[in-house]
Amino acid sequence: AKSWAARSALFGLRVRGVARRSRDQASGRGLDEAPFRALRGCPSGDGREQPHGIMRSSLLWTLAAAASAEVVRLGYFGEAQPFQVACARGWFDFSDVTVACLPQASGGFVVSKLDEGDLEVALLGSTPAAFAVARGVDINNFYVAHEKGSSQGLLVRPGIESPRDLAGRTFGTPFGSTAHYHMMYIQTLFPDVSFTLTGCNAGCPDLYDAGTIDGAFVWGGVMEKLKQRNATMLFPAQVLSDWGKPTFNTISARADFAARRPDVLERVAGVIARLDADYIDDASTRWGAGAGGFVADVAAAYGASASPTQAELDTAAAGLSYFSFVSPDTMQGPDYLGGGIAAALKATARFHLETNTVAAVAPAGTVDEAAFYAATTSAQFLADGLAGVAASVLDTVSSTVTAIPSSGDSTCSGTVDLTATTGTLSDGATVSYSNNLACEWRIASGGVVELTFTVFRVWTGDVVEVFDGSALVAKLHGFDRAWPPLRTTGDMTVKFTTDGVTERAFNYVLTDGWSATYDAAASACDATYCGAHGTCGASGLCTCDAGYGGADCSLATCLGTATLTSPTGEFRSSPTAPDRAVPYPNSAECHFVADVGTSFGYVSFTITYDVEPTFDFVSANSGDVTWARLSGEETTTILVPTTDGKASLVFTSDSRGRRGGFRATYVAKSVACASNADCGGHGTCDDGGTCVCDAGYGGLACTVPHCLDGAPKVTGESMVVVSQAPGEPVPAAADCTWEFQATAGRSVRVVVETLDLEPKRSDAKEGDRVVIRSTGATDIELTSTSFRKSYDVASSGISLSLETDRNDVDKTYGGFKATAYAVDACPVVGGNCTDQGFTCELTSGLQGPGCYDGGRPVGCACVLTGCPVGSFFDESTGGCEACPPGTFKSAAGPTPCEPCPKNFYAPESGAAMCCRHGYVLVDGFCRECGENVANYTLKGATCDAPSGTTVATLEIEQGYFRFSPDTTFLYPCPEDDNACRGSSPAAKGYGDGLCYTHAHGPLCMLCEEDYFRDNKMLDAPSKCVSCDRTGVQLRQLYTVLLMIVLWALVILGIRRLQSRFERQWFMAVLIQCVYFTVTMSRFVSIHQVPLPPVSKVFMRAFDVIAFDLSSLHSLARCWGWVDNYFNFLLWVTLVSPALLLVFVVGAVVRAVSRVACSATAPPQNALAEEGAAAEAVPLHRRVAAAVRQDLGGVLSKWMLLISLFHSAICCAIFQIFNCTAEYEPFGRSFLMYDYSIQCSGRTYGAYRAYAIVCAVIYVTFPLCLFLVLWQPRRLEPAWQERSKDPRHVDDGALAFLTKNLKTEYWWFEVLAIFLRSLVTGFFRHLGIKMSIVISLIITIIHRTVVLQLKPYASSGLQHVVEALMRFALSIVLVAVCLVGDLITEGDNATAIVTFVFLLNLSCLPIAYQAFVSESYRSVAQRLKARQHVKFEELEALLESAHAEAVREDVRKVSRDILKEAFRGTVSEQDWTYFTNNLLALEGVWAPEVHAEEVLQWHVESMLARAKKAGGDGGAIDAGAVERSVDIVVGPLGETLMEQSLSPSKAYEQLASPSRAGNAPVTLERVYAEVLSPFFQLDDGKTQKRWHSRKENPVLHLATMARTKSDKISTSLANLHSPPKSPTSPSSFSLSRRSLALSGVPSARSLLRQELEEPDADAPTREENLASGMAHLRRAVRKITIARVFASPRKPLRLERFMDLSLIAHDYNQRAQARIAGTAEGVLAEPRGDDVKALESFDNGTDQPALRSAELVAFKDKVGGAALESELDASVCVGALHDLANAAFPAFRAALAKLFPPGTEGIELECDADVAIKKKTRMRAKVDEKSREGAPWPRAEKLSDCLRASVVVEGAEHVVTAYEALAKGDGPFKVVRLKNKLAERAKPFNLHVNLAFQPPAPLAPLIVEVQIVPKAIYNDQKAFHRLFSIAREPKYASFRGVRARAAEASPEAADDGGDVEAPAALPPGRHARVAPAPLQSLQSFFGRSRRPG
Repeated sequence: AKSWAARSALFGLRVRGVARRSRDQASGRGLDEAPFRALRGCPSGDGREQPHGIMRSSLLWTLAAAASAEVVRLGYFGEAQPFQVACARGWFDFSDVTVACLPQASGGFVVSKLDEGDLEVALLGSTPAAFAVARGVDINNFYVAHEKGSSQGLLVRPGIESPRDLAGRTFGTPFGSTAHYHMMYIQTLFPDVSFTLTGCNAGCPDLYDAGTIDGAFVWGGVMEKLKQRNATMLFPAQVLSDWGKPTFNTISARADFAARRPDVLERVAGVIARLDADYIDDASTRWGAGAGGFVADVAAAYGASASPTQAELDTAAAGLSYFSFVSPDTMQGPDYLGGGIAAALKATARFHLETNTVAAVAPAGTVDEAAFYAATTSAQFLADGLAGVAASVLDTVSSTVTAIPSSGDSTCSGTVDLTATTGTLSDGATVSYSNNLACEWRIASGGVVELTFTVFRVWTGDVVEVFDGSALVAKLHGFDRAWPPLRTTGDMTVKFTTDGVTERAFNYVLTDGWSATYDAAASACDATYCGAHGTCGASGLCTCDAGYGGADCSLATCLGTATLTSPTGEFRSSPTAPDRAVPYPNSAECHFVADVGTSFGYVSFTITYDVEPTFDFVSANSGDVTWARLSGEETTTILVPTTDGKASLVFTSDSRGRRGGFRATYVAKSVACASNADCGGHGTCDDGGTCVCDAGYGGLACTVPHCLDGAPKVTGESMVVVSQAPGEPVPAAADCTWEFQATAGRSVRVVVETLDLEPKRSDAKEGDRVVIRSTGATDIELTSTSFRKSYDVASSGISLSLETDRNDVDKTYGGFKATAYAVDACPVVGGNCTDQGFTCELTSGLQGPGCYDGGRPVGCACVLTGCPVGSFFDESTGGCEACPPGTFKSAAGPTPCEPCPKNFYAPESGAAMCCRHGYVLVDGFCRECGENVANYTLKGATCDAPSGTTVATLEIEQGYFRFSPDTTFLYPCPEDDNACRGSSPAAKGYGDGLCYTHAHGPLCMLCEEDYFRDNKMLDAPSKCVSCDRTGVQLRQLYTVLLMIVLWALVILGIRRLQSRFERQWFMAVLIQCVYFTVTMSRFVSIHQVPLPPVSKVFMRAFDVIAFDLSSLHSLARCWGWVDNYFNFLLWVTLVSPALLLVFVVGAVVRAVSRVACSATAPPQNALAEEGAAAEAVPLHRRVAAAVRQDLGGVLSKWMLLISLFHSAICCAIFQIFNCTAEYEPFGRSFLMYDYSIQCSGRTYGAYRAYAIVCAVIYVTFPLCLFLVLWQPRRLEPAWQERSKDPRHVDDGALAFLTKNLKTEYWWFEVLAIFLRSLVTGFFRHLGIKMSIVISLIITIIHRTVVLQLKPYASSGLQHVVEALMRFALSIVLVAVCLVGDLITEGDNATAIVTFVFLLNLSCLPIAYQAFVSESYRSVAQRLKARQHVKFEELEALLESAHAEAVREDVRKVSRDILKEAFRGTVSEQDWTYFTNNLLALEGVWAPEVHAEEVLQWHVESMLARAKKAGGDGGAIDAGAVERSVDIVVGPLGETLMEQSLSPSKAYEQLASPSRAGNAPVTLERVYAEVLSPFFQLDDGKTQKRWHSRKENPVLHLATMARTKSDKISTSLANLHSPPKSPTSPSSFSLSRRSLALSGVPSARSLLRQELEEPDADAPTREENLASGMAHLRRAVRKITIARVFASPRKPLRLERFMDLSLIAHDYNQRAQARIAGTAEGVLAEPRGDDVKALESFDNGTDQPALRSAELVAFKDKVGGAALESELDASVCVGALHDLANAAFPAFRAALAKLFPPGTEGIELECDADVAIKKKTRMRAKVDEKSREGAPWPRAEKLSDCLRASVVVEGAEHVVTAYEALAKGDGPFKVVRLKNKLAERAKPFNLHVNLAFQPPAPLAPLIVEVQIVPKAIYNDQKAFHRLFSIAREPKYASFRGVRARAAEASPEAADDGGDVEAPAALPPGRHARVAPAPLQSLQSFFGRSRRPG
């Protein structure tokens, strides 16, 4: 651990310059470190501990040196202030004074330190300053540092945007500060907003990060840190100041210091005034945020480093700007130090009082509060300071600044056990002790331990505690305090605890901490040691006189624990206490124990006390029980029972505010009282020796005029509780407790007589309350605003507690009085009184209001505590009577009725309260008219009668109805009806009196005779109209007739369209629309969905379209057709069978007439006559047959009609269950459809039964249909197999139900009919809401089945049904929201519902589009599923509107197939389909588009291949360029030549001197140069740009942002792509769209990057000039772009096929690279070296059969050289081919013998169609040899006319296979070997030519066997397939190759042979692939492109 010497050595640090050295030395800094080691008793530099004598002498020497200089400690806060410059530069120092500036945490700490003496001067916020003055802290406010402005405020999390958002959250603030003051002010401004406060300052940001707080009201650096965390300012301090609570900072000093050193205050005030004035002066230049200025000093004092960064300087400058500074002249005026500050502090203290943080505005005894506050403020120091400090002080040269230390350096921690006899204790710090320490030392001893402090500098808030066992010896703190020695008998424990507040000086090394020595074997005391104020006790410790403390009794104040053992004694807090001239210390804790022995039962303390009210206390204790807590100024006697013969007093004080203390004498007593005289004059002494106090007096001796913390526990029958004596105030800060215990098995009743306390605020510590507590029960809280007269507690023991706050804000309250009674327990715990057979007394009984059993009180629950509300006790009647009109009584009890206040009315007797206008008294409560609350539905009523409104006189608004004058149930009339006119002066205010003329009945829904309800079809509302108005009737009739005509026209039109266009779905769509319309219109009507007006019109249109018969209501009513619902029910249910009967009769009549006509008609010819004679069929049979024939068609039409209107019929039936709610007051309900019918009675019951029968018939009707349809399918044994044909089963008349469905879902339409019937009211009897919810579930099920099963055969019809189901579901959801009040009525509901309807209507065109898209969609799905689509279908779609979508689908599938081919996963079937079908679509591949659109996807891969071919970016020559063309651009090469874009030419341009740059010419740059004309790059190639604005719709984007970003390039590419089709998401594939959006570099950016040259070294002047000219030329060139775009030249275009070809080329190159990699892997195998050892050789052997002189002679004979070619192609080739055919069986057998099936690692491939080379290929090879000039016969060079492949696993098997062939002991002999595998050349195999001897007489043959590893063999297949696409640059040439291959003989499919890798091409040429047919794998082996 570091010693005190190390800390002392720091005193010598230079902190303010050389000029201060002498003062530093004089003050003790800079001294030799040895004395300071001695001072602490720490080891010296050589490790030896200093002797005790040297330590004492060093202490004296140090004190003498320090006496010559005084260090003044000035506290300030962590916020930017101008005066901090003086702290940094030492301008406060003068003469013998050094001012040390210390940052402080908050104003509350500063007040404590000023009061304690830790600080002499400090900044104080107005809140802590007022707090200090109100509590009597003696300070002088001599300067106004600033007004807060925006320097502090409440910063909150994002999302907290208003005061209401503060509710339920937690916020931090430094308690006791101006910030805390403003937070409390916010609480008072918004009392309904409850939030929690927690104390924090520097730790607030950490709490914010942890989520503990949601913001903080802070300032300075802490505020900045919160802003950095995105906290926002909700309340700046300035706003709250403007609202009436100004805050500011004063500079204050201790009053005694101000009187002793006024010169210091003058200096401080003068220097700060000069700095403030300079800062306010706009002309000052000292305050810039630059290094070395004033702001740098402010930043350092603000918490930054000694050399602040620019960011810290900016923060400090901003921090200064937050404040509002006052000029020195203004400050001396009346608004500030001349009186304004004092008034503001007094107002702030008043707010503290109101918020319960202080007990009074001024200390007790203050006569004139204004004068008291004025005396704390002085402007004289400022005036004298300005006179004494010149402005030139600001020009004083500054010294070096040192930053504030960031942390302490204590080394103590945990617990240390000290066993040595002597030793040293210390906090262990070098300079300053650390925060949050908890250190403990335990000194073991069997005797006396003495502890002596050598240094003690412990700040307020930190504490050193010393214990003797558990007894407190001392609790110490203080700065430069001299403490007496401390002693214990036995072990001593020392604890050091620090808080989290940092105490370190700015620019000054201020040390703190403590050090002590101990002696664990100290000698016992003697008279000399105990001195004049103590006596030596037997224990070896001194017993100090009253008021003295310390081991030697030298400290003139109490300290720790003082114990007296005599029967009488005296205790004091100080020797002269109570004495305000010598106040007690802060944070004191003194224990005084009277150990009188167990022979005494009581100790009587007489205490005279003067302690700060509600903050400091003198407590009288016995054991753990506190009997009294005394605070304030008074003399009283407290009697305390002893515990183990002891009683004690405990004196505690908080950290600020002091008074005179206390004095107490005590007397030990055996009994509490011997006579009444012992009861203080306010009680009597009972026989048991206990005082019985008068009401309101507390204490065992009845000496205190209010209750105390403890009171004797009372047992028995009752206990009286009174809070204070008559005329006395409620005790402040009290926690009075009374305990009552009844006998076991009984309960307690508390009867409250008085409860007059300060109102309690639940969310703040304000107000008073009473709490009733009992074991196992919830606390009962009583406040002045919420209590009852009586409380029954189901427990035998209770406690009552009175809890009060610090003050009553200048008001006097009556307090609390109650009586606790022991009563019999309720038989059932918590049971009700009347339920147990007992009675509740309305008036007070002997034990108060409550439950009684014949006079015996019982603890059962009662709710009556007097007469009920609205009644009073009348002595003349002996009962409760109703209060007369104009009076009221709102609470039960014996109180009389009171008159109503002004503007309140009670128009009826028995009022529980009076109501103002707008309210009506109902059941004892004022209910607001116009609102529905609980069971009172008053919406629609007004209460504006002059003398008040009763229920009978309610005024009813229009549109509302009630049935009787005594009901409060108002019912809204239907919204679409205006029959309810409301109250009228001439009519009664209920029933028919509320209806318009000609309307009557419930809700005015009935019309008089000869009147009808006009249900307007498309308008609202309806009303009663006379039958004489025929116009209305005709309008309804015409509307219905018009709809019939329109329907007929629609049906005819659909029939015509259906026959013309052969679209069977026209009629299906119409049927589905009818289903939907009928079902939804009935659903809305039966459920009475309150649709907004627009939607209501829409649904009424549905009603008309769906033939709702209510449309003919006028005709039915006036003409007597259907006069009520019962008749309508009969008509609806019987019309179906009646219609069927009519149809059947019509069919019979038609059949009979047809038979009759045919019988009377004469035969037309002999043949007919002969037939008629032959068929002599009886007439009745012919009639029956004709009837059956016609009946089928008639029945089909009838079934269709019934199914269409089935839901409407069911809805009409279900209406009988659609009754209204039971209307109050008579409980009747009516049929919703017809209000003339009550839902009760015989008639209704009969029709209800009939409706149930009809419901069963019609609801089960779909089941009958199901059975009819199911029967033939059940009887058909093989229907499953034939179910694919939907026409297999003939459904006859029901075919309309199944013909549009998939066969397996034939039942679906029947199910739909059933579900629709359920939705139209089947569950209406369960209530509207339940029925709608069930309908929602059914609709969801219906829609889900439609979506999941997709039952309709036509996908277009499927989409239409899905759209209709979506519409239906939305209507049901809207109904749920409207009926369930999820959407309230009004504009929002209209907008939402209208939007939903329009949105669903928009789905119908989309569904229609699905019809016309059926063909394309089917093709698209099959393409996606890789199902083969007929070529004809694709061709047809390419001519339709879906052409572009089909093209992109085909391209996408083609790209996928190429990818699969590369991976080797494509099937032979898919590849054949791809090449024969997809690639045959000329409309897909032949169209030309902008070249950029094709090439943008391939530039990156081209440049990558160029980089690889060029050797990773190295320099190249022209030859390398030529060789790379085929590899890099592949099929694009021919286009490059056609466009004069030769790579060789590009190389020459790049290598020319004019283009020479710093970068070498690489292949990447060459090809970037070649490809750039295909793209619009700024490279001068204007002739290649797109030529018109029309063709380039983003001309302005391309010209202005050509070089901006890759994203723009991608955007251009996307914008120039073909237009999107309605059904295709993009013209690009998804993968390519993802590529364009994934951030992959665009083609433009890649080319531009390659064309840019790297920068050289720093350019010269000439280079700069040249560069400038180049930029100028570029600008001129850009200006010419407009001309370029107007150029008539066409842009470069490429076929779509080029895209596919380039993809295949890229995959092909990658496949070759993969093959090469596989070859390397084979060679790397263990036997790879053996493969490499097989060297290639050629012994020159050709075909032996053609090496014959006879053959040459034959050639010469028949024609010589003229016929060489013909003979080669016919005779020689034919002979070899025939020989190969004959030798093939022996060839294959010989190879099979070498490589039999099942040979491990070796597989033979030798099929005849591949092994025998085709003649066409042989002739082509001969032609090639002829061109090369080979001698005749050239056919002898054909070494592969017979060939095979040996596929092996790896290198080992390669060697094995070759060795098997090379043995030479069979029919084979190796004549040539080409080891392409070892040479790493294509095709990476062993090419073996063998001399094969077939069986005689066949001639020998040269044959070929290829040995190839299997992995390479498999990859060659991908190479082969991709090559067939990649080799063709144009679609026409590709199709030409395919055509020639198709026309050629089957043998043309072979091109096998010995093929080498492509040779280097001559300059100026590129590789060109000769047209060739697609080859099989074996024939292609080793094949690559052939040159030429």
